[in-house]
Amino acid sequence: MISRRFYLGLVIALSALVLDRVSKWWIMDVLDLPAIQMVRILPMFNLQWVENRGVSFGMLSADGELGRWALIILTALIVLGLGIWLKSVQTRVLAIAIGLVIGGALGNIYDRIIFGYVADFLQFYVGEWSFAVFNVADSCITVGAALLIWDSFFGPESGKESSGRM
Repeated sequence: MISRRFYLGLVIALSALVLDRVSKWWIMDVLDLPAIQMVRILPMFNLQWVENRGVSFGMLSADGELGRWALIILTALIVLGLGIWLKSVQTRVLAIAIGLVIGGALGNIYDRIIFGYVADFLQFYVGEWSFAVFNVADSCITVGAALLIWDSFFGPESGKESSGRM
């Protein structure tokens, strides 16, 4: 029997994917940010067009087709592993965390397949310093990963010792 937590994770994943796709549709097709490149929104926030061919925050660039498809396959395998893990989670926090990571990863996989890159556009900065440009999917992955770390330290299983250890 599949638990409610599994379905919660799926709903979160689907919501994250839809939110990511809607934001990218608005940025690319309605605002046409690729053509205008940048829009200043607030003194510390821009919409800045970046075609990310690498992994998180543009690291480990994968410009060629082999690198692109390798990233797609690797990310798909991670999503598959997380989906298997999601079937056995025991807490809502873990279900939400895994759902966020899955949804964000699927959003970025979609971009890589359709466009050949991940569309990034959110930029925070202070003076000359700028945080990496990212998107909604990246935000979901980051929040999901933070929740996974939180759960590992403070979740219900964090204080238990494994059997046989003293």
